Amino acid sequence: MTNTTLPMNKTAIREKLLENQGLMLEGIATNASLTLAEVIELLPESMWKKKDGSCFVEIMQSLPALGKVTLVMNTPDAILEFSGVLPNGKLGQGFYNFAYNGPLHGHLRASHCQSIYLVERPFMKKQTVSLQFINKAGNAMFKIFAGRDEKGELVPEQLAVMRSWFSGDETGATV
Repeated sequence: MTNTTLPMNKTAIREKLLENQGLMLEGIATNASLTLAEVIELLPESMWKKKDGSCFVEIMQSLPALGKVTLVMNTPDAILEFSGVLPNGKLGQGFYNFAYNGPLHGHLRASHCQSIYLVERPFMKKQTVSLQFINKAGNAMFKIFAGRDEKGELVPEQLAVMRSWFSGDETGATV
């Protein structure tokens, strides 16, 4: 089923996502004139948790300790991925600045992060766990996906840490 055949109202989209949680969320958002945040919140409540964007720096500074993860930036024109250990960074001049000590560096506008979602769902026939950093418009700034071991399994230690950042939060609830 392609996203263009999906119904455009939230109730029908929620039902389709119950049937198939692996649908492309950005495609649904675009075709239904919704934000990515709105579509995430149409997934079954057991698949997502939400934190306020004020946790941005704290979470970003904790990510390098996780080891290898995948950072994904998805725009209408490109899907870019970086797999590896994220560099350390710090806040300065309104940006979260990655250290210039490796292949990934740059600047993220921390103040634009409205919320962060922990999303656990199947995608492309595999279970995925991601942090989805959402801007003030309700769309993705970028995503961080938990790493996989040599057998292609999610790294349990990373999952435990990611989940701990959202512990105490109600499933599908805003912090």
